Amino acid sequence: MGKVDEFDLLGDGPETRHNWRAMSAGRDCTSIEEYPLFTDAAIAGQAECGPYAFLNTVPVFSQDSVQAAIVLRCRWYLGRVMPSVNWSKTDTSRYHGGDFPDEIAALVSLILGVRIRAGAVTRHFGGEDPLGSPVDGSSRSRPQLIRRSQHAYTLPTVVGYRSLDLLNALNQWPCTRADHAIALLRAARLYQDALWLAESEPSLSWLMLVSALETAAGQWGRKGTPEQRLRDSHRELCEYLRMLGEDALGKVAGYLAPFLGVTAQFLNFVMEFLPAPPPLRPNLSYQVDWGPDELRKALRTIYGYRSKALHEGTPFPEPMCLNAGVFMEGDAAIPEKPTGAMSTRYGVWRAEDTPMLLHTFEYIARGTLLSWWKCISENDRAGALVAAGR
Repeated sequence: MGKVDEFDLLGDGPETRHNWRAMSAGRDCTSIEEYPLFTDAAIAGQAECGPYAFLNTVPVFSQDSVQAAIVLRCRWYLGRVMPSVNWSKTDTSRYHGGDFPDEIAALVSLILGVRIRAGAVTRHFGGEDPLGSPVDGSSRSRPQLIRRSQHAYTLPTVVGYRSLDLLNALNQWPCTRADHAIALLRAARLYQDALWLAESEPSLSWLMLVSALETAAGQWGRKGTPEQRLRDSHRELCEYLRMLGEDALGKVAGYLAPFLGVTAQFLNFVMEFLPAPPPLRPNLSYQVDWGPDELRKALRTIYGYRSKALHEGTPFPEPMCLNAGVFMEGDAAIPEKPTGAMSTRYGVWRAEDTPMLLHTFEYIARGTLLSWWKCISENDRAGALVAAGR
């Protein structure tokens, strides 16, 4: 049996990345497929990034409906020879819960900051007919957006107009190292799900966004000594331990070291890649303090709610799940946090215990993930050039 070209196999990393690298390596295009991308945003323009073209269907825009506003046209450069499967062990190293078009849809959702989901293939090119062959795309149901309020959005910033020119950021994809790409894709899939859940189950959306950042932070890696990680995640405790004696902090940090990694990793990652404050901000009393100390404190609070939601079944505070319109006054910019104490649904929360609204955290999560992606793609590109001796 002859040697199989490396690009006949799926290789490491996501399939969409490997297909792009196969094109860059000079492989011939073997087929073309089209998939609808559904969204409730208004899409402007068209784009082409490597083997992927994004065609605007120019539907009549309505914020109350999900439409196939984009057609993803994929040129396929990978061979159809599949690698043999080792059935003796479970392997989830490339698993993210979706298929080929889901990878692109998740990345597009993250880049544009809108709800995007992929449908099934609707047209295949590769036979005798140069116009292609239509395919029954009913194998996937049309995505539905469920809203608990018909008068306002929990995430008002993800609707409206987006230009496909922003998809130039997708050109980083083939330069992203395989393990980085898998982590980024899993984070993007969680971000994508968070946007679709936000209008019906905002507490679950909070969980998805925190998990998206956790996924990327885990790839980014743990940094710092146990003392530093304890200081990052539990500053008040550290101050108390210092009062007990010089060696108290070190001893306690050593005992807690196995449990400190995740929290400190999450906080350090977000603060490292934190986006600048939103360009349009409300009055000062409705703003989240973007200072490092205050924002780190807010993130610790949010991560604590995440832990309670997962391990105790306590949902995220209702004030943090409300749509921003509840707190708006006149034509001012969208509030970034709840104001004042609140009692609702059998719970009571002080203002300082509800540090921001969901749409503010979505802004932080998306900006952080995109900043990290830019950083790793630049580093991975530079590393590849060094390895090639350029």
